[in-house]
Amino acid sequence: MSRTIIARGAALAAATMLALTACGGTDEAEVPDDGAAGIEEQEAEQDAADDEEAEDAEDAEGAEEDGDSAAAAGEGTVVEIGTEFTDEETGDVVTIVSAVRHNPTEYYMASDNPDGEMVYLEVEVVPGDQFGGVISQRDFLLEDDGEEVNYAASADDELIDAGYEYFDGPSRRDGEATGYIPIYVETSAETLKGAYVRPEAKILGEDETIPEFRGEFEIPAA
Repeated sequence: MSRTIIARGAALAAATMLALTACGGTDEAEVPDDGAAGIEEQEAEQDAADDEEAEDAEDAEGAEEDGDSAAAAGEGTVVEIGTEFTDEETGDVVTIVSAVRHNPTEYYMASDNPDGEMVYLEVEVVPGDQFGGVISQRDFLLEDDGEEVNYAASADDELIDAGYEYFDGPSRRDGEATGYIPIYVETSAETLKGAYVRPEAKILGEDETIPEFRGEFEIPAA
């Protein structure tokens, strides 16, 4: 796969701007009207109501704790990575910050597949000043049973719902960017290998092609 780049002249503020285009209730107790016996009855009923309310509160607290435990059990596990690459051709600095492993998912490929895993890959990009275009989320890959897979496009909403910032392939001209990319592997492993691959690119208006860049990383076991 290659991309086409549009070069900017020196007259356009020092940088050659390239555009990369991919090919390819409870009831109240009744109060008696009068008499000590009525007062005692009222107090007894109130004590019973208080006891019942306390029991209900304890039950509710226990249910909430159980719910929290269940929610925690359904969350992914964060593992730190911290691998940095510098693309000498573009000046881009790409860091694989961390990954969230074993995320609950409704991704279609995860249906009836006990061997798969949804990974949220956290990346940070500091673009160089020579090229424009975007740094695509599809350039981040994970190895899946001997093949490489990338962005699980229909899983970005569940990533956002889980409280993570989505990395949406930002433009280089917008500067530094960070976020998470959902990637689903059909066959998981204790450790996962991955790569950032910026395809070969041709500079429009110039008879020049810059070679592909590839940087590899590893996601440790959770």
